Amino acid sequence: MPRQFSQMHHDALNRSRKMIINYDTNFGSPSIIEPLAGKEIDTVVHQYFAMIDEYKVEVDSIWWCWLDGNYALYPSKILPMWELSGFKKWWNAGIDPIRVFVEETKKRKKEVFFSYRLNGTDMASIKPLSKPLLKESHPEWLIQSWESYGNPGYWNFAEKGVRDYKLSILREIAENYDYDGLEIDFARVPVNLPPGYQWENRRFLTKFMQSLRKMTLEVEKHRGRPFLLAARIPENIEGCHFDGIDIEKWASEQLIDILVLGNRSFDVDITAFRRITMGTEIKLYPCIDDHHATDGYLNPPIDVFRGVCANWWHQGADGIQTFNFEHSTSDSPNIYSNTESKSKLHLQVYKEIIDPKRLKYRNKTFVLQRRGGGHGPTVIPNPEDWSTPRWMYYLTNMFAPLPTILGNDGKVDTLVMAYISDDLGSESEKIVVIHVRILLSDLSFGDQSKRKCLQPATIAANKVHHLKTIPLEVSIVNQIELRLNNALLPKPIEDQGWLIFSAKPNQFAVGNNLIGVCIKKGWKDGHHKVSLEKLEIQVNYQA
Repeated sequence: MPRQFSQMHHDALNRSRKMIINYDTNFGSPSIIEPLAGKEIDTVVHQYFAMIDEYKVEVDSIWWCWLDGNYALYPSKILPMWELSGFKKWWNAGIDPIRVFVEETKKRKKEVFFSYRLNGTDMASIKPLSKPLLKESHPEWLIQSWESYGNPGYWNFAEKGVRDYKLSILREIAENYDYDGLEIDFARVPVNLPPGYQWENRRFLTKFMQSLRKMTLEVEKHRGRPFLLAARIPENIEGCHFDGIDIEKWASEQLIDILVLGNRSFDVDITAFRRITMGTEIKLYPCIDDHHATDGYLNPPIDVFRGVCANWWHQGADGIQTFNFEHSTSDSPNIYSNTESKSKLHLQVYKEIIDPKRLKYRNKTFVLQRRGGGHGPTVIPNPEDWSTPRWMYYLTNMFAPLPTILGNDGKVDTLVMAYISDDLGSESEKIVVIHVRILLSDLSFGDQSKRKCLQPATIAANKVHHLKTIPLEVSIVNQIELRLNNALLPKPIEDQGWLIFSAKPNQFAVGNNLIGVCIKKGWKDGHHKVSLEKLEIQVNYQA
């Protein structure tokens, strides 16, 4: 039987909510928030709301993430408080920044959630604290992990004491602040159960969510206003299972109202989540992160964002959530250490992706993802040094098809699938050109100085990962074959290391398109090991 909710809960859940901003208030680093603490609170508010106020970004809901969940910058009886002099200055003046930001969000007539990182890091630089972290007195409640951040380990939710402690933290927030809802963020960090035993211990995360749902509905009844519950989970059901999330049971028991799907993955299995939530009012929001970006696409051209979001709308998303986007303006440039060009890019994204109609007949690039990368190899392996992560599925893009080795006998295609939301066949009169672009690397190496080769091209570039192609001989242009839904495309041209194939609109299907790539039999005696690093489909419409 479907769970029965009050009419006010039903109305709140079904309100218009196309765009959600998840706002990482310190962008993962104390160096950002420390200079702001203690300033005039109006100045801080102005900086954080600058893009929303100045450029009228169309957003329905703002979800505020205040640090990593194991310490507080608000008056808390449960968590250790981060006793920066700036925070103490606010507190002594009767200013609670969390309450201020709730009020300022509501003043702008936006829905407001508290986003809580269920198992966030401890960060050694977060000090002084008002009291020791509970982890210090309960090492038996911890999972030892691979990473640092001053972290003694991550909470093990198989322990009842951990579940009760986390529930008390969230109850304090729900009862003391006038939020419209709460998001439980399983992305940071998704090590919630002992690695290798996540799925068989799934009942413990379910017990926690059952207790949390009960608590939030109690708060809702007591205050006479809706209190919604959301969860950020992996982008596909298999990833949920890997991380010990029994999402089918959560959906059948309606333990959540909103599912935020993924974080940085372009490939979100909205169809599967829609299937398991059928008969409920659970809403689905794929999430895009342009800081821990999918490998090779940090701050990409706007055409890439259009392709990703057009696909999500076509697959039935209820809306889209952004995470780690830039929200500064010329008048408030110093919230994050990002560039003006990034701010302009994200502003354009906001203007276009809130409505699928705005994406129609705009140039788009549909891309295949690369597994791993984006965080640095201490957390997630890079694609070129790939190993299957054992700690977690979330954030790894583990199922991504690239890079992959091409067949080189002319008989076996390397097959990949590309999702295309646009009905290119029926829109052919409005299309100028369609290109399928690929980047290849020669993993056989050899002495390139004695060969005429393609130009090296950048595969990925960010502060922790910079990778270029290992160029192949130019003769590959005559030897590579690419088939689109089994139609052989003409020989490619080379442009700055990319091989570019021309395609016709009527060769594409709406939805999944099968692409096969192989090297003709006999090229280099079949001994070269060639990696397909990137594949993009660029669709340019008439202006």
